[in-house]
Amino acid sequence: MPDPSPWITVGELAHAFAPDSNAPLPTGDLAGRTLTFALENGQVIEHRFDTGDRLVWEIVGGTGKGRRSDESYLAIKIREGIYFVDYVRRQERATTVTLLIDLDRAIATALIGRLPEPSETKLTLMERIAADKELTSVEAHFLSGAVDGPFTADTPRHGTTDDLVGRRVEYTYSPTERYEHVYLNERFYTWHCLLGSEEGLADTDRCHYYKLAEELYLFVWREKIVPTLGVVVVDFDKMRTAGKIFGYEGGDPGKLANFPVGAHARLLNVTRRD
Repeated sequence: MPDPSPWITVGELAHAFAPDSNAPLPTGDLAGRTLTFALENGQVIEHRFDTGDRLVWEIVGGTGKGRRSDESYLAIKIREGIYFVDYVRRQERATTVTLLIDLDRAIATALIGRLPEPSETKLTLMERIAADKELTSVEAHFLSGAVDGPFTADTPRHGTTDDLVGRRVEYTYSPTERYEHVYLNERFYTWHCLLGSEEGLADTDRCHYYKLAEELYLFVWREKIVPTLGVVVVDFDKMRTAGKIFGYEGGDPGKLANFPVGAHARLLNVTRRD
């Protein structure tokens, strides 16, 4: 077995994944539409999709009312009526917003991801433990919401799930990049690069699982060695994934890499817990 590759930046990973990537093509389905998301924290945020890759968001209710910005965005059609939308909030430091939108059910899940301050990245794991911090310095905040209507106690939500726990799945992102995931429990998973730029590397990281529909899941991971946020939708009916990876371009925390990913999936085995 070859010696493990050195840890690489997310920017380098983006370049490695790019050739012949299995990431799905973006969709222009939302162009010309305006969707308003009423979130569980009381904010109401309007999103006007002016084109297939440009939107304007504005907080029209709750904390921050009146804030607005135009952004470039990525939209992927996951299934009929279900969309993945992602953009960088350029007015905020190292922050992205990912929306999982179900138009048929008129609900959404918003994920606000944030990379650490440079000072946070310099803390050792032992220092983080001593300070009672998570091992990863990458933040992920989830909010449920209603689409084009009020958020109430009766509004359905994309719920957390343990459906994936025990599964070991191989993901082929391109002809040269292949990984396996082992979903250990409700908080952690192990990744292992089988082929590609990180071949031989592996780690166990913090993760989150949400069920979007039958055999359709939102999987989010937060890496601790190289600050990384991964957000993908896994469709076990189609055995495909779609999403993005977010991190620093290189050693400069002022430069961001936020790039689309997608993979062909293969279920390797399932470890039963009973």
